Amino acid sequence: MKSRRTRSSKQLEEDGGPAPDTKLKASICIPSYNRKELLLATLRSLNQQSAPPDTYEVIVADDGSSDGTVEALADLRTRYRLRWFTQPNAGPAAASNAAAEMAENEVLIFLDADQVCSLEMVAVHLETHEREGNVFVQGLYPLAEGYRSRAASLLYERELLSALEPIDRPHPASPHMWSAQVSVRRSVWKEVGGFDSSFREYGGEDTDFGLRVAAMGIRFLFDPRALSYHLHDVSYGSLRKQAYHEGCSIVRLSKKHGLSVETLFGGELDKRVDRLFESGWNGAPRAMDAIGHALSWGVMAADAVRARPLQLLAARLVHRWYKVGGLVAAGYRPGTAKSPPGPA
Repeated sequence: MKSRRTRSSKQLEEDGGPAPDTKLKASICIPSYNRKELLLATLRSLNQQSAPPDTYEVIVADDGSSDGTVEALADLRTRYRLRWFTQPNAGPAAASNAAAEMAENEVLIFLDADQVCSLEMVAVHLETHEREGNVFVQGLYPLAEGYRSRAASLLYERELLSALEPIDRPHPASPHMWSAQVSVRRSVWKEVGGFDSSFREYGGEDTDFGLRVAAMGIRFLFDPRALSYHLHDVSYGSLRKQAYHEGCSIVRLSKKHGLSVETLFGGELDKRVDRLFESGWNGAPRAMDAIGHALSWGVMAADAVRARPLQLLAARLVHRWYKVGGLVAAGYRPGTAKSPPGPA
């Protein structure tokens, strides 16, 4: 089934002529699935950029939404060039690739549909590519105000910040790419073959893409001046689900790239607690899931009293519980020499 592609016709023309040919321009690629209001907030923030509107375009890949996204895009007026299309749901990796295929500029900024961008975000990405050459740029995207009260959100942001700071270390010392707001040359995206669209669940396609880019010898830079604010409410259910799928993805990435599960996991797994978790998930996965749901009540209780150390402790326990569960489901056994199987 072919994708239905639609081009927005409501552009404002009074923003001046094209930038000089010697200056880099950006194509901002945004995959979106049933995130209409978040997407509109993202697009409106791009309307306020300090970068001249003729130095960037925005391409939205609607991944089969049913929430009125298409109608909202048709009515949206922007200072910059906005293009969009809709396709049958194929996952964020496939949607990002489809948007990048339409890109006409040399710098690709891959942006999630829940990022309210600071005024300088686009300008910083372009300036960094102008100054540093052929690099990979990871921006900073802390949680927006009002999204930091839950334990799961606190843990998410803490892990994000600790992972981004060493991202420019030589590969594979920092193999993780968190995406959400990154840029790379279009020629690099083409050479590595884009995102692997077979990764459909949380935690795989971004790191896989980053590992393949790093293997080309491309330098990674973390630039906190490229700032956006993440409109991400980490629910108790998503804490469990994302951790589980993250574990599954780690095993697959380990097999694909020849890296140890421990490297991708971010630490040693041969611990007594991991052996206990592994034994439970291997022998009684339904019971472990039920216990995990019960542990989530502990996270809720910690949230109720707003004791941050207790919130982080409870969220870490649930996160590791399900992350090890994902590893086990994908075939990895902590504390053994058994190699993980390849992806199905």
